[in-house]
Amino acid sequence: MPKPCPPHTQNAPHTSAHLGGLKRYFSSQGWLSRDLTIRGVGILEQMSPGRIERPLGTQDYLLMLFHDESCIGAKPSWNKIRPANTMMIWPTGTAHYYGNETSAYRHSWIHCDGRSLKEMLAKSGLPILRPFAVDSPTLFQQGLSDLLAELAAYTRPDPRITQCLLELCLLRIRQSRTRDRTASRVPEKLLAVQRLISSVPAEEVTLADMAKMAGMSPPYFCSQFKKTFGASPMESLIHHRLHHAAHLLTNWNLNISEIAAQVGYQDLFHFSKMFRKKFGVSPRKMRMRDRGQVGLSSEERSQSVLH
Repeated sequence: MPKPCPPHTQNAPHTSAHLGGLKRYFSSQGWLSRDLTIRGVGILEQMSPGRIERPLGTQDYLLMLFHDESCIGAKPSWNKIRPANTMMIWPTGTAHYYGNETSAYRHSWIHCDGRSLKEMLAKSGLPILRPFAVDSPTLFQQGLSDLLAELAAYTRPDPRITQCLLELCLLRIRQSRTRDRTASRVPEKLLAVQRLISSVPAEEVTLADMAKMAGMSPPYFCSQFKKTFGASPMESLIHHRLHHAAHLLTNWNLNISEIAAQVGYQDLFHFSKMFRKKFGVSPRKMRMRDRGQVGLSSEERSQSVLH
């Protein structure tokens, strides 16, 4: 006998969270708006070995991401094992066949329907009734988590926010699939260094410090950083520090020595020299120029800058 969808006819949503993930079902009518119906959401649900067979499908769309190897299809001849991080979209009334008869597996899913959903799927260009690989499975998990948080936090969730969250999730999956396949991801250790630089630390940061943080020798770190971000580590650090200093100059409660210290320069002369090299004027002159524009309209300030 095929295994039917479990009935969920409670008036209130039903949530279960266990070692095998989280799932939430809504009433038999689902969570309704004029254009979108959501009947259930599951995130990293743990499934025992076995197969699910629904020859008649369900009365909604099923979007499901398999985190482990599984057989997936829309026909009884569905015995091909698909790799982990494969996704499948079943439209309303189409047969569901999936599972793994020898191993437990995990999947994340959403049962939903409505005119808005059909428009979202058309816009996303994601394959329908055909398994496809997802390079970044956390995009789907995070999208479902955000959606579930919105639905669970309010007795009357905002339909516009709900629709936007689901559409954003689908578009991010599309983006991850269409992004240049030859482009490599930025290594996390280089990203960590870049985040440090962009935070504009007040304390001294040396090239050796950054190389150590990235787990590389200084020469190799420099070459990899410039290859990835288009500027050397020290050029990037100086750029962020000086632009942040220019922003701080708009706060007249800070004197220039305080600003220099906040962006990592203890030597005021050196700070002024680097600032002038970057912007063509000293910090003091930039502040005086800005003060001279007090009371001017935005158009007048723009003309002043141009001249």
